[in-house]
Amino acid sequence: MGIDCLLISTNQVVTPYPVYPLGIAHLAGAMEEAGHKTVHYDILANGGIEGLKSVLTSSHPMLVGLSIRNLDTVDSTSKETYISEVIDIMTLVRHYSSAPVVLGGPAFSILPDELLSLLDADYGIVGEGELLLPWLAGCIESGDPPAKKIFRSNPAKNPWSPVQYDRKIADYYLAWGGMLNVQTKRGCPYTCGYCSYPSLEGRRYRFQDPEAVAHNVMRAVRDFGADYIFFTDSVFNDPKGHYLKVAEALIRAGNTTPWCAFFRPQGFEKDTLMLLKRSGLSAMELGTDAGCDQTLAGLHKGFAFDDVKHANDLAHSLAIPCAHFIIFGGPDEDRGTLAEGIQNLESLNGSVAFAFAGIRILPGTAIFERAIAEGIITRDQPMREPVYYFSPKIEEQELNKQLRKAWAGRFDRIFPASVMEDRIKHLHNHGHVGPMWDFLVRKRRK
Repeated sequence: MGIDCLLISTNQVVTPYPVYPLGIAHLAGAMEEAGHKTVHYDILANGGIEGLKSVLTSSHPMLVGLSIRNLDTVDSTSKETYISEVIDIMTLVRHYSSAPVVLGGPAFSILPDELLSLLDADYGIVGEGELLLPWLAGCIESGDPPAKKIFRSNPAKNPWSPVQYDRKIADYYLAWGGMLNVQTKRGCPYTCGYCSYPSLEGRRYRFQDPEAVAHNVMRAVRDFGADYIFFTDSVFNDPKGHYLKVAEALIRAGNTTPWCAFFRPQGFEKDTLMLLKRSGLSAMELGTDAGCDQTLAGLHKGFAFDDVKHANDLAHSLAIPCAHFIIFGGPDEDRGTLAEGIQNLESLNGSVAFAFAGIRILPGTAIFERAIAEGIITRDQPMREPVYYFSPKIEEQELNKQLRKAWAGRFDRIFPASVMEDRIKHLHNHGHVGPMWDFLVRKRRK
């Protein structure tokens, strides 16, 4: 028979633009397959706290799930945190419902014990929930709720569930830039020093069938009116070439909708980018992360700045705009590498660069271990409030001063990254679709 479940997207962040909660779309598909009736409530799209109060008073779910996407901005120049908003949501749920509450989502998976205790929830799922959430719902339905509190998914066994977009929620996100999200793979084999993706999704790629990906894209366009697709993979261009099969499937399906994704700036050739462009590639977000070879090595990136330059030059030759996301102040940064990095970025034609200062320290990352070794944090220190790693070889104030000075008055070199928020809102309000930074590059080309 199944039970009634209420899944709540708690995210209220719209910087740099609101992003459809794709994780719950997959969970809703898995729950429906298992016979459970699921209502998806999105705090941004469905009317905030007041709307949630109405849903809780008019329905009687037997299980409530809270998806927690972000702990904070991960930006040292704008240290806003978001867990207090989740506490308010949890308080409301407890007031109006006696159903057990299960926590999940990326932020929860990073700090499961700390957040389960803080929010006084009944259960928590670390990682993907397509198997564990229907199982937990089944236990509750049978009157045999588990005594264990936290469950950890096995990425290797987690299935690909159908994506179940919600019409009303999709309309909200489409109004902010016309984008819906699709995923082609999970997991990440790379060892970038700051990144929590491997601990969240596993260290091996798990691919979705390319034809299924193309079907999801065409359905998002046909049934929901998406004008732009963003692939949310940790890295779109995998060494095994699955991404090329996705591109070929999109071409066979007749896709004409533009798309963007996160790319690793390594291993590109012109024919590769030409194929991607034929399939709809409109812009590339590159995980460049550092501005010179010394700081790239400090972040364990596994490529050199020459690789970045090569990828950017190829994209520029094909009129594909690129965004580079750069972290200054990471391991081995000093005055010399800062100056070199700023100069190197000047060679990246037809691109936008977003700079961040310092690295938000997260458990399960190499930076976490380095910060312990350097005495910045202790291993048992609570990490809900943001702590940032800065190289001891350069002062934070000097770093920020030099970046502001170097990029003053530039529209294509942005620091702090948070200043882009108002520009993106302005462009969305004038009907432009997509990630918006690419519009700045295209405008300059004209």
